[in-house]
Amino acid sequence: MILQKLKIMQHIFILGALIFFITPMVSAQNFSNFIPVDVEKDDFIKDQDIEEILKQEQPYLEENLSFSSLESDSQYTLGTMDVLSISVLRHPEVSGDFVINKEGNIQYEFIGDVEVAGKTKKEVSDLLAKLLEKFIIAPEITVKIIGYNSKVVFVVGEVGNPGKIYMRGDTITIHDALIQAGLPLLSAKTSKSRLITPADQGNAKQINVNIHKLLYKGDLRENLVMKPGDTLYVPPTILAKTMRIMQPVAAPIGTGARTGRILTTGF
Repeated sequence: MILQKLKIMQHIFILGALIFFITPMVSAQNFSNFIPVDVEKDDFIKDQDIEEILKQEQPYLEENLSFSSLESDSQYTLGTMDVLSISVLRHPEVSGDFVINKEGNIQYEFIGDVEVAGKTKKEVSDLLAKLLEKFIIAPEITVKIIGYNSKVVFVVGEVGNPGKIYMRGDTITIHDALIQAGLPLLSAKTSKSRLITPADQGNAKQINVNIHKLLYKGDLRENLVMKPGDTLYVPPTILAKTMRIMQPVAAPIGTGARTGRILTTGF
């Protein structure tokens, strides 16, 4: 009985400490004055402000992303697991979809292995036209890339859809990568993002990026180029990190209060 009372008192003490710590941060009167050491005032944007910004900028962002993808497609160098659609006019027997294998080749009818890795789609078209001249008079060939699988970057942290971004060019800008990753969440510390480039020696190169200035103020100096294998990390704010740390501690207490039971947490 005494042990149970002690555990209850411990729960009450912890809950009281959490409330005492959180109340000044979330108070409507004090929130504007609560700025953690590494959080800039520009990071505190109201929900309606962000919605208005995205509403105004989305058509431009989509247009810009579409244009850059089309522009880079012709210069894209092919790699392993990319998929090509090859069409030879009036010759369906040598037309079809082809996956580039681990050796960088495609298996082509009448010819066999054709090395295409490292080439652009125009270079592949010219190469096939030359090879097919032995079988077809003046072949007319169209090559399209229908699967971009060989080059990826990563956007992780506080974004809508963190994970792999499949590149449609040999490089991709941070601007385009963020759009494909679903843009930063409200919990993102947008002024302290990092672009991480891996290194063979283990000392990865890191560059600080202010994606808040890039996305919402149009500062193109922050629109750095990402190469295959790069990672863009968007960290959480101090407030978001604090709330996540406290959530597992506060959850059992809240569950116990709702069900009318006393839950122990190992104290």
